[in-house]
Amino acid sequence: MIIDEIKDFKDFGKVISYLSQIAPFLCMINMMPANINEIEKMGCQEYSLQTRKIMPKKLYKYFPNTIEEKTKANYSIQALRDNTVYMQTPNNFDDVYDSDINIDFEKYQKLRLIEYCSRCGIEVDKTLSMQEIGNIFLNVIYTSFKNFNDSRNAFIQKPDSEIKQLSNELFCTRLEINLRENNNDLGIAIGKTIFDEFNEFNDRLKNTFRVTCFATTPYSQLMWGGAYADCHRGFCLEYEILPNEEKYQEIYQNLYPMIYCKIRPDITERLIKIQDERMNKDALWNIYFHGALRKSIDWAFQNEWRLLLPMEKNQEASKYCMPFFPITKVYLGNRMPPIKRKEIIDICNEKNIPYIGVKRKSNVLKWKIVLLNVKSALSIKIICINKNRLHLMRCSLFYNKEYKNVIFNCSYLELNL
Repeated sequence: MIIDEIKDFKDFGKVISYLSQIAPFLCMINMMPANINEIEKMGCQEYSLQTRKIMPKKLYKYFPNTIEEKTKANYSIQALRDNTVYMQTPNNFDDVYDSDINIDFEKYQKLRLIEYCSRCGIEVDKTLSMQEIGNIFLNVIYTSFKNFNDSRNAFIQKPDSEIKQLSNELFCTRLEINLRENNNDLGIAIGKTIFDEFNEFNDRLKNTFRVTCFATTPYSQLMWGGAYADCHRGFCLEYEILPNEEKYQEIYQNLYPMIYCKIRPDITERLIKIQDERMNKDALWNIYFHGALRKSIDWAFQNEWRLLLPMEKNQEASKYCMPFFPITKVYLGNRMPPIKRKEIIDICNEKNIPYIGVKRKSNVLKWKIVLLNVKSALSIKIICINKNRLHLMRCSLFYNKEYKNVIFNCSYLELNL
């Protein structure tokens, strides 16, 4: 980390000089500045080891406590009741660039043409332009169509795997479709087929894993005020990290802090090698490090940690809910409706989970907690009819035995008569 690099500098000028040199490579990890190049050199094992040292003792997750329109289910309540977290794909995240990987299409197209030429028994000079390599491949495919009325005969090299055999078949099938759709223009059809492969490859990379996200504080105004907690109407769960317990090892070893920076390097050559192969650990780490764990520095305020797990083939949707570390506290949103508040409190009492409220401080722009792990309560209803409106105020006096204090809480409702 950068802090380790500059802590021994006695001259402040040297600190400024050093930071100026690394400015383009500056990133933030767990609210600490770092050099992205140095982080990348670590590799998966070293990065995982180093981040275990800075992992918080508690992690937090904000929930909107709303009903999902399609399924009519409240997944926030489910997470509280079952102590699970939902592993989803990044396609549903609020940042459209989330988990994107920098695959350059022109470079991809050239490398793919070189690969297909090789499968046709032609080893081309890699220094040739993409146009030149494309013409070589086009002539091979044209000859196959001319002699056999089919493109499959062009692939004379025997595939060394079933995946590559299927890849050849898929290419030929797509090529035939694109020929029909583009007036039998072979050049356009080949280009369109490779473009289709490119889009499919990008989707595959994003769907290689499932992810769920955590914060390091329950007092983030931006998290409470946004969709994460439905503008203070939701709640936040606190989880205790237990690194030494065997049953939590899978999730513990797959928790990583986000890397916030401005750089998204081109890793086309690293990943195109696995397009027609099974996913391996090195490729998965490249997807994690350059995609799932990297966001713009504009999002650094989230100070996010992520649980990343490889997505199993044909995995049932029900298995996307993953048991997580034990819930140790529930923070109730400042604007949570009384009915929903009662529902959450009842679940907490049933599961013996402490809960507290989150309230604005009057003198500073910060939040404070309001103790609500109630042992007894007195409720009073005040009703007043004024012209055509009914004013209903529900006031509650909560006595907390543990902290020996009384909390006065009111909710207010107006109804048209």
